[in-house]
Amino acid sequence: FPTARKWRAVAMRPGRHVVLVNGAESEPASQKDLHLMCTRPHLVIEGALLAAHATAADEIVVYLHDRRAKESIEGAKRELEVAGARLPKLKTTVAPARYIAGEQSAAIQWVNGHAALPTMKPPRPDERGINGRPTLVQNVETLANVPLILREGAEWFRSLGSPDLPGTLLLTLNGGVRRPGVYEVPSGITLERVLLELGGGLTHGLQAVLPGGYFGGWLAPEEIWRGVRLDRESMTAAGVGLGSGAITVVPDNVCGLAQAVALLRFFANESARQCGPCTFGTIAMADVLQRVARGRPEAHDLERLEHYANQMLPRRGACSHLDGATVAARTALDVFQREIDVHRRYGDCGRPTHVVLPGLESNDDR
Repeated sequence: FPTARKWRAVAMRPGRHVVLVNGAESEPASQKDLHLMCTRPHLVIEGALLAAHATAADEIVVYLHDRRAKESIEGAKRELEVAGARLPKLKTTVAPARYIAGEQSAAIQWVNGHAALPTMKPPRPDERGINGRPTLVQNVETLANVPLILREGAEWFRSLGSPDLPGTLLLTLNGGVRRPGVYEVPSGITLERVLLELGGGLTHGLQAVLPGGYFGGWLAPEEIWRGVRLDRESMTAAGVGLGSGAITVVPDNVCGLAQAVALLRFFANESARQCGPCTFGTIAMADVLQRVARGRPEAHDLERLEHYANQMLPRRGACSHLDGATVAARTALDVFQREIDVHRRYGDCGRPTHVVLPGLESNDDR
């Protein structure tokens, strides 16, 4: 969603405004926001100050879940105060360590003293957010770009990256690469270059990749070697999303279907349990794929899963959590088709079922 449009929507509202810096980073595979807050806290605060100036906000709330990030941000704030900087009200608040707590309305609920659960829209945050005031909710990475754009200019920013997504991206590499970690790259770079050059190559053969975090969907190896790029056009054409920029490589020495099951179980476990389609739909999809992985599918299980993911469940929840689960299910049916066939025929694939996705554990207790 265009940043300028978000800022403009808040700035045009009457009354006193708030900037909420969303650093919860509840995506288990992502470390980019934590990296920024711990190594470039002044850049994050400066971006928040500029956002507050542009939207006429007199309060900034930094919403995060890691104590190291909290200490870093608060230390940078003290340094600014000692240096004589005139700051608006700026505070940090520690978010629950739940995936759903990173959703913008859940973050506002938490700051307002309620459970960190999403709410129906409208009202949107720019209409009524923290303490009922128009609120700009902005990600850490976006805010860290703002001071650099202001200093160097728009043309400098657009000199890197693709036309539809100018600038750079922060990526977190996980799984079967030799050099995992956080990297900054120009948007539009091929995923193949990221894995082979920045990641140092693969530890084993490539089975599948989650190129945009747990919300972005599965990508098959042939798409990577075909030159899929990290921009909106290329990723959309491949049926996946950029998401948080957390790239997880699944090597071919583990059971790929176990990874897909663990991801769907993660969505089921992390549901806010507020919407019926999400509460029951995420569990149903995980159960279906787990039966297939165990070699004990019921009649029409795969048809049922395809129906859930493509027709019955998308866009049915208060937030986009259910949409992420359906993308995970839909792309798993395509990317792991050969594994599914093997598991249905022989009961398993003979590979270890331990899960390589960060923060996830296997639910396969056979």
